[in-house]
Amino acid sequence: MSKKRFKYALSFLFVLFGTMGFTLFAMAEGEENDEIAYSVQKIAPEQEVHATSPFYDLGVKPGDKRVIEAKISNSGEKTIEVKSQIFACYTTENGEIAYTNQAKEYDSSLQYKMNDIAEIRASDIKSTIPPKSQKIVKVEINVPENTKDGVLLGSWYFEKVVNEDNQKQKKSVNIGNRYSYALPIKLTVNKEVDQPNLNLDSVTIGLSNYKKTFFANLINDQPAIISQLSIEAQVMKKGKYDVLYENKTDGLIMAPNSNFGYPVYLGKGTFKPGDYTMKVKATTTDPKWSKKTWTWSMDFTILNEESKKLNKEAINDPEPEKSMLGWILAIIVLVILVLILIFFLIFKRRKKDEENLDVQK
Repeated sequence: MSKKRFKYALSFLFVLFGTMGFTLFAMAEGEENDEIAYSVQKIAPEQEVHATSPFYDLGVKPGDKRVIEAKISNSGEKTIEVKSQIFACYTTENGEIAYTNQAKEYDSSLQYKMNDIAEIRASDIKSTIPPKSQKIVKVEINVPENTKDGVLLGSWYFEKVVNEDNQKQKKSVNIGNRYSYALPIKLTVNKEVDQPNLNLDSVTIGLSNYKKTFFANLINDQPAIISQLSIEAQVMKKGKYDVLYENKTDGLIMAPNSNFGYPVYLGKGTFKPGDYTMKVKATTTDPKWSKKTWTWSMDFTILNEESKKLNKEAINDPEPEKSMLGWILAIIVLVILVLILIFFLIFKRRKKDEENLDVQK
C-alpha cells in the first residue's frame, strides 16, 4: 500500500471510530509519534442509562445540572495542545447523524441545541498537555426547566492543534493533519417519546455533488433518534404511472428534530420543465417502537429557467467530450486500418515485383 493510500485509509478510520466515541491512538506512516500520539477517552459519569455505553448516555430531568468528563492523554515526547467544542447533531444528506461539525441551519422543531445547554469549562476549551501526561477536562450541562420529554443529541469534539510551521511543510498531505475525536452526548429527558413521526415537507430539485437530484425533504419533528429507517421514492409525470426515476435505501438514521433531503438521482437524464409527482414511503423498525410506516404523494413543478440552470451546472449529463472522444477513437482505429491496408498493398506489390524480377533473371 502506498503512503498516500495509507493516509487516506487512516483518515477514514479516525472519523469512523472517533464518531462512535471510542478511544483511538493515532500513528501515521512516516510521521513522528509526537505529531499525533494522543488519545481522548470518556470518563463514565454516574447515573448513566447504560453504564457500559461508549458515549455519554445520561438520563436527566428538566432543571438538572450534570457534569461530564473526558481524559486527554499525551503519550508522545512533546507538549501538545488540544481544543474542544460542543456540537448539536443533525442528519446529513446521506441519512446519517453528523457528530463532527455544526449544521448551517437546524430544524425549527429543535427546542434546544446541545451547544446552547452544554458549556466546556473555560480552562478546558484549549488544553495544554505535557509529554507523557494526562488532563481531565469537563463540561457542565444545564437542562432548561421547560425541556420536553425525549432525546437531545450532540457531541464533544476534540482536535489537536497543529503547529503552523509543520502544517505548511506538510500542506500536500490530504488528511490535513487533523487528528480528532467526537464523543457523542445523549440526554434522555424523563423518557423516550411514545411514537416517532416523520413528515414530507416539500419536494425540490438541485445538485448533490454536482449531480442532478430530486430531494424529498423529510422532517423528524420529535426529540427522538429514528434508526433502522428505510426510504423509497419514485418520480413520475403528474397524472401518469410510469416511474421516471427512483431510489431506495435501507439502514438510515435521523437525529432528533432534524431534517434532510432524501435524494433521487437523474443519472444521465436532464431536468425537463413540467408538472411531476413524487411518491415516498418511509419505514422504521427501530425496536424502541412498533414498526411504523409513512407514505406521501406530493406534486411539484419544474420551471424552465430553473431546469436550464441546473442542467448547465451539473456534471452527470451525457458529456460532449465523451462523444468527441468516441469520434477520435473511431478515427484513430480507421487510420490504423488504412495504414495496415496500405502496408499490405505495398508488401503485396513489392513481392510481386520481386517475383517478376526473378522470372526475368
